[in-house]
Amino acid sequence: MSAKFYGVCVRIAVICMALCGIVLSVWILYGFRHEIFSEHRKIAFLFRAWLLLVWTTALPCLGVLALEWKVAGAISRNETFTLRVAKWMKTAAMLIFVSVGIFFIGNLLFLCMNLTHPWILIASLLVDMVGVALAGIAASIGKYVEKKAMHKEGIGEL
Repeated sequence: MSAKFYGVCVRIAVICMALCGIVLSVWILYGFRHEIFSEHRKIAFLFRAWLLLVWTTALPCLGVLALEWKVAGAISRNETFTLRVAKWMKTAAMLIFVSVGIFFIGNLLFLCMNLTHPWILIASLLVDMVGVALAGIAASIGKYVEKKAMHKEGIGEL
């Protein structure tokens, strides 16, 4: 199979991830808004706090999707093992770490201010673990691509 085919596959995956992120964000915020916040008027003000947290964590994810779109273009052009692609992967890993950190700190602050239930924090820790794993994978791939690019260009050794 050609590099162009793999690039198209990665772009399809990026589109699917973007759609899943949009659907998940809308479902969590607006689905729960009607179920929880409309029934309990005392906590209706929390909707804006959760909205802010979700959008603050979503913005770095959009950056990751943009970088992965660039990586897909590099794959299509058969320019996978370059220092530029390695930099994109490392930047994507950092953005994932930032998003996970914001999500964890936000949930922890909500718990400290008694604005959420402890089980929400525990459930968010599962999401955080997945995010840290994905960031670790992206960082590892970035490091591997960097080493391969340096070896390919004669800059360093494997």
